[in-house]
Amino acid sequence: MKSILIVSTENWAGKSMLAMGIGLTLKEKGIPFSYMKPVSSNVSYVTGKPIDQDIEAIHSVLGLKDDMDDTAPVALEGPFLLEAIQSGDRGFRRRIVDSFNRVTRECEVVLIEGRRFLGLGVGAGLSDFDLAELLDADILMFTRYDGEEAVDRILCALRFLGSGQRLLGVVLNEVSMGSELDLVSDVFVPFLAERGAEVLGIVPYDHRLHYTSVTEIAERLGGRLVTEAPLHRPVGHFLIGAMSPELALRGFRRTPDFAVITGGDRVDIQLAALEAPGLRCLILTGNIHPTKTVVDKAEEKRIPVMVVGQDTIPAAELCEQLVGHSCLCRGSRLEIALELIRTNIDIERVIEKAVDR
Repeated sequence: MKSILIVSTENWAGKSMLAMGIGLTLKEKGIPFSYMKPVSSNVSYVTGKPIDQDIEAIHSVLGLKDDMDDTAPVALEGPFLLEAIQSGDRGFRRRIVDSFNRVTRECEVVLIEGRRFLGLGVGAGLSDFDLAELLDADILMFTRYDGEEAVDRILCALRFLGSGQRLLGVVLNEVSMGSELDLVSDVFVPFLAERGAEVLGIVPYDHRLHYTSVTEIAERLGGRLVTEAPLHRPVGHFLIGAMSPELALRGFRRTPDFAVITGGDRVDIQLAALEAPGLRCLILTGNIHPTKTVVDKAEEKRIPVMVVGQDTIPAAELCEQLVGHSCLCRGSRLEIALELIRTNIDIERVIEKAVDR
């Protein structure tokens, strides 16, 4: 069996998408495979117990039959993370190995999704390096391309890889096909290959993936909508309304497809935002309901107004994570992301390089 651990050098690089893209290719070729995410940090408590928020979608797309508790055995966040650091293993490693043995009983390839970024979990002994050793997996590295910094992150990762851990190669994500492709192909690809990091894929930047929707924002923030308005329109930018209405309006008018995040008591900012043609949503923080004037104007312009419990800065940080983090719910963005993965990565080469253990 071949075990492939997908890791990334930064948050939100797209590991789940990469795993699903490879999985769909294996499924089409009739190769028995499984998937697992040993350690989750993006969890939900809808069922009363911590469960990874993306697992149900991944199960659906890949047609997985394994128990979801085995697919994502350790929900490590909040108090669980603190316990792991303070008291060591707490049986997490054994739980991961037991689940791994169950999901891989009848497969030829297992795709393992790593932590949020390479190095996370070192203190608890549950980093990607630890998981690779624990599950005897080869490593496939996914890196968002942002110039020389991406190459530096890859080289730093290579220094940390132990002699017993094997790097299959690197996939560069979000490469501009116009200005950056020649530099990447002619300079960085051979440079990395000489240092033991074969580039197995170059995924182009696609602006259609760098948007979110009002529905996704509401789910992320736990927001309450107080107007009747379309929720499907794309949101590509988030602006914080904390300045004077005059200054705010200048920025609002220059920005397309944006949402404003501001205090529920900043009626002046809310009304200024509603004058801008690019406004797609008003997000009011502090759990403060908008005035009737704001609601009436938003209803007239068919702009969703959302009330959230967070303060402005924490709400903005959560929203920024949504832009470029492709939703795993079925829909056009998921289909676009998966097609980019499958057509721009040498998946056959990835499988070929993995060691059959």
